[in-house]
Amino acid sequence: MTSVGSVTRQIAAMEISNKKPGTSTGASGSSLRQPLMKQPSQTNVTKLLTKFAAPNPFPNSTNKPTNPSSLRNPVSSKPGHATQPSIDIGNYDGGLEIENEKRGERVYGEAAEELALDSSTSRRYPTREWSLHDFDMGRPLGKGKFGRVYMVRTKAEPKYIVALKTLYKSEIVQSKVEKQIRREIEIQQNLRHPNILRLYGYFHDEKRIFLMLEFAAKGELYKQLSKLHRFSERRSSRYIDQMADALIYLHSKHVIHRDIKPENLLLGINGELKIGDFGWSVHAPGNRRMTLCGTLDYLPPEMVEGKEHNEKVDYWALGVLTYEFVCGFPPFEDRDSVNNTYRRIARVDLKFQDKDVRLSEEVKDLITRLLRYDPQKRLPLTEVQKHPWIVKYRQKRDSAQ
Repeated sequence: MTSVGSVTRQIAAMEISNKKPGTSTGASGSSLRQPLMKQPSQTNVTKLLTKFAAPNPFPNSTNKPTNPSSLRNPVSSKPGHATQPSIDIGNYDGGLEIENEKRGERVYGEAAEELALDSSTSRRYPTREWSLHDFDMGRPLGKGKFGRVYMVRTKAEPKYIVALKTLYKSEIVQSKVEKQIRREIEIQQNLRHPNILRLYGYFHDEKRIFLMLEFAAKGELYKQLSKLHRFSERRSSRYIDQMADALIYLHSKHVIHRDIKPENLLLGINGELKIGDFGWSVHAPGNRRMTLCGTLDYLPPEMVEGKEHNEKVDYWALGVLTYEFVCGFPPFEDRDSVNNTYRRIARVDLKFQDKDVRLSEEVKDLITRLLRYDPQKRLPLTEVQKHPWIVKYRQKRDSAQ
């Protein structure tokens, strides 16, 4: 969510197929992340979305999502039955209009052409044409670097609920991330997995780009982690199982995420994990990259040392994520010195502080086998799915919840 010239042509030529693989399937942040404030509950919205979140709000599109979750159940439209009861999507605060008067400018020339993004003209998955007039506006969901995010509902039956994210073109140009934004959109539009946030469509006006995103009813995972400090091993295992599945899918499409961290993960209607940011992702059929990107705490040794890297950077990040889930902080974090964090990563200075939390030997084993200096020695994702720590809680999941 969260990653043009010749780059545009390469992106346009991406062959990201919709075939399901054999297995079930931003900018860099600071290494010193501060806990977020507790947010209001979304309980009422959560109940509503079981029926009314968007499965694929494009009547003109022949593509259908694979592995549909409960978020993707279309509303019944039997004759004589109302297709849409009154659903409270919250009160619109007029923020888009107010902000648009004070923020952003029109862009011209090559930048304007590069950011004239419209999913109705997509070569692979064209949608119907969309505009702001097609939506009933609801409550604000948050603010991003380049604009706001709102809960909205399509006016046309059966009135699907999505999250509408705005991006100001002039701010994208000022930050010199036009290619990154376009790449993020091109990549995410082509992904179909229950643990990856769907991008249903996109459109633009003179100053803004609008992204129609799957609404993650239970919000940001990082807020939950900040509130609880750390997760139980059972809960962590469930999330890592889902992450491994999603990463296997991404890698099968030759997509390397490169910025796995709690801030880029969301939670769906049933508490399922959703990868929600593809700002540093790259479609790399050769699987060899040199760019330093991502978040410091999650960078692997090869990126810290400026070496070539491939999809196994995501293996390392999965190990860091597992550690942070069960311990409450990243394994190589040094709040006093960024350079010390770099050095700890390069040395793989991995320590388990059992005085704060007693960890099982199984989770320690999984973390240790993912956090290996040599990328080739990191535990493959298919083996992560078979690891005793994952299998143990997967088998107990149905009876435990």
